[in-house]
Amino acid sequence: MYAQTTITGVISDSTTSETIIGATVAVKGTTNAVVSDLNGVYTIKAPDDAILVVSFIGYGTQEQQVNGRNTIDFVLKEEINSLQEVVIVGYATQKRNSITSAISTVDSDVFENRPVTSAAQALQGTTPGLVIQQGSNEPGQGSVINIRGIGTFQSNTYPLVLIDGLIGSIDNINPNDIETVSVLKDASSTAIYGSRAANGVILITTKKGKAGKTSISYDYLYGFQEATNMPKYAQAWEYAELRNEALVNSGLPARYSPQEINEFRALGKGTIWLEEIYRKSAPQESHNIAVQGGGDRTTYHLSVGHLNQRSLFEGNDAYGLKRNNARLNISSKLFDNLNIVATGFYNGSTVNEHAYWTNWLIEQATRMPVIYNIRDEEGNFTLPSGSNSNALARLTNGGMRTYEVDNFSGSLSAEWSIVKDLKLKGFFGANVSDNNTHEFRKSIDYAPYLGGGDLESSVMDRFDKTVLLNSTVTLNYTKNIGENHSFIGLLGVSQESSERRWFQARKIGIPGNEFGVLSNGTYTDESNTYGSAEEWSIQSYFGRLNYSYKDKYLFEGNLRADGSSRFASDNRWGIFPSFSAGWRISQENFMQATAGFLSNLKLRASWGQVGNQDIGLYQYLSTITVNTQAYSFNDNLANGAYFSVANRDISWETSETLDFGIDAGFFNNRLNFTFDVYSKDSKNVLVSNLPVPGIYGAGSPVQNVGSINNSGYEIAVNYRFDTGKVNHSITANLADNVNEVTDDGGRTLIGGTDVVTILREGFPINSYYGLMTDGIYQNAEEVANGPQQNFNAAGAKPGDLRYVDRNGDGVIREEDDRFILGNPFPRYNYGFTYSAQWKGLDFSFFIQGVGKRSMWIRGEGVEAFHNNNEGPVMDYHIDRWTPANPDASYPRLTVGAESANNAARSDFWIQNAAYARLKNLQLGFTIPKEITQQIGINRLRAYITGQNLLTLTKLKAGYDPEINSGDASNGRVYPVTKVWAVGLNVNF
Repeated sequence: MYAQTTITGVISDSTTSETIIGATVAVKGTTNAVVSDLNGVYTIKAPDDAILVVSFIGYGTQEQQVNGRNTIDFVLKEEINSLQEVVIVGYATQKRNSITSAISTVDSDVFENRPVTSAAQALQGTTPGLVIQQGSNEPGQGSVINIRGIGTFQSNTYPLVLIDGLIGSIDNINPNDIETVSVLKDASSTAIYGSRAANGVILITTKKGKAGKTSISYDYLYGFQEATNMPKYAQAWEYAELRNEALVNSGLPARYSPQEINEFRALGKGTIWLEEIYRKSAPQESHNIAVQGGGDRTTYHLSVGHLNQRSLFEGNDAYGLKRNNARLNISSKLFDNLNIVATGFYNGSTVNEHAYWTNWLIEQATRMPVIYNIRDEEGNFTLPSGSNSNALARLTNGGMRTYEVDNFSGSLSAEWSIVKDLKLKGFFGANVSDNNTHEFRKSIDYAPYLGGGDLESSVMDRFDKTVLLNSTVTLNYTKNIGENHSFIGLLGVSQESSERRWFQARKIGIPGNEFGVLSNGTYTDESNTYGSAEEWSIQSYFGRLNYSYKDKYLFEGNLRADGSSRFASDNRWGIFPSFSAGWRISQENFMQATAGFLSNLKLRASWGQVGNQDIGLYQYLSTITVNTQAYSFNDNLANGAYFSVANRDISWETSETLDFGIDAGFFNNRLNFTFDVYSKDSKNVLVSNLPVPGIYGAGSPVQNVGSINNSGYEIAVNYRFDTGKVNHSITANLADNVNEVTDDGGRTLIGGTDVVTILREGFPINSYYGLMTDGIYQNAEEVANGPQQNFNAAGAKPGDLRYVDRNGDGVIREEDDRFILGNPFPRYNYGFTYSAQWKGLDFSFFIQGVGKRSMWIRGEGVEAFHNNNEGPVMDYHIDRWTPANPDASYPRLTVGAESANNAARSDFWIQNAAYARLKNLQLGFTIPKEITQQIGINRLRAYITGQNLLTLTKLKAGYDPEINSGDASNGRVYPVTKVWAVGLNVNF
């Protein structure tokens, strides 16, 4: 027995001199290890001749000989993207240098100290191939997410999200709870998840406890939101002049006299109704507290969070989102060979909003002429000429809709080391989600002289509960044979099941606008009273084998078999294989001469298949739905019903992906480069392609006859370097994906009204479809020599848009002369981040953008006097065609039927929505520890940050280029917000 010496010391960062909490200090060659405490201090007993090894994630490992010393300090140097970094993969972890698949990782610093309300907002632009768009920025709304394009016509395109192994929603997790995110993009990395992985997989790992003294952290953020951009209107007098011009151009008398126009000049810009329904700014506040600690056997991490985001809508201070989160992670080593991990999570959110539809309110406000007041001199709400509603009145007095969501989830896992290299792990998780909605819509009184109110009062309640269960058992075996051969094997079985029940009812006619409960209504709205119950389950068997030869030649194979209740018994099972290989060229002897410059070079290739079973329930069964509408038969009322046509032969949609990649590291991996090129073929895609006569009384059944290809490339670069005492970090990424329908099942599908899209072989899904313009007619001769444009009785006139006669028959018809005019998919998605640290100061900015995208906006947001309404007129409508302004950007102004020619669905209304955005800017200062420790604080940092601060785009009309609605609603959505905020990080 050797004499033991007690050794103590401090572990710190070589650049910032900050102490490192949670670093592992071990006696080399033994299991004796401790962890540094909140002050970076460690204490360990070791023999005089022992070697101490210190390691911490993201830093290089350092060793020192004890040599009888009692005090040994360690100064660690940061290693960016170390090849020994552990990456979360399906059901396991792997070292980065052994990965042969397309996997991107995101660390916790992406989510920290940013004024975002969801993890998806923070992830946007950080990972090549992961596309995140805002469907609406209204509090409580989620994001549109896809990985490497869309590969289905009918089903959900969202990726599978697993939070600590349990299926969850990225919108429910508190960003402050996230430790790492792994984005699995190719079939080799996702095949282990089989039928759930056709759209990619996002693995989220939450923060865990670390052994040592209990530590407490508190993060506070307070900021103000405001719209990134708003439409710009013509002045009141300009509106009146342009209205007169439009009327005269349409063969009607002018509306406003010169005297009235002069009076309008005194109004300036007049009343911009769209601005009146929004606040100039709205507060946003968050609190997050975390407590962690533990001993050698058990560690814990407890966090709670609160978010309060006020809506920009006027009318009620209660509008907005309030969310509370709590998470508990406990890890315990019950025996030397048995580890237990338990997690518990709660997410409760309440969203209060107006009782109507946001798109409709914005539409109504946008349409109002600037010459009309919202209220009269007595403060009563008004109804402008030709309108039956007042958007601000509905926001103020029209009642409220409340969404209450309570999510409870938990998991328990146990890992048993049976013998050396053989581990058995069991996992069970459950998620219970209660989603309840209460809507109390009140009737509205306007100015007494207008007579009457606005709609009847009504109340609606909806109750929706889902229970999701998941259990998995895996057996993992690791074996090294000599120094050259390494094997890792995984076998597993999994079971998932879900049950959902929901019910909705509405009553109309609440006396006196009071007591909004169902029992108070005078009659039931049968069309809004219904409910349903549904369930599904999946049983799975899977396996993976990894082999490495000399840590240079890497091979991996995955196989999964899934049985899904969504298919008939004959087609219930699907088998999904994948293979990948890697060659670490930098490990070859002939590459050693370049080791100082090229520290890592790996080639990767992968192929695999994954399935898609998220196609709706019971499509293989004929179902009957009872209609709430009643019909009269022999003086008796009977409810109607409709049925669906089943296809018992439907089976899995399958995605097959081929991926080639390069990973390179330079200058001891301080500069890293990753490149991937891929092709993903989605086959057996479900299409409703059989024409069915209307007399049949049912819709077309679906068949596995379609196919889609998504192909593209991804580039990621990161570089860390020092200049003096300043530490710099640069990351950049660029990705492009091209979507193409390779088989439409023999049936071209055209849909939409204001915005028309087409599903056609050889083009992207939902391509824009309409007429192509060829400038503006300048004179009567051009009109006479051009094709007939009979969108109205008078035909085209000088100043009208001229359309291309595609079929050459001399007549423009929408059904005959349409072109494919682009698509809404973003191309060339990119992100760029720079950060710097100097002593206690830190600075960073993040730019995100899209290099190419088209957005089709219709309606009042872009069309002067849309739909024969009195308004609106935007500032760019002033540059309209007149004989004196032949080079105008906008055609002549018209109203009513005379507008039909220019209002045709054409590329004139499609805009360039490419953009570059300063997504985040942050400046912080950490007060020296020598000062904060005197008041019992280990670390104190204050910062100022901003989100969506600057946007460069050619998009007209003041709309935001991030919006993804897909139809005329592109111009009728709650605005994306910019946020300025201050924050505080405190560690005790």
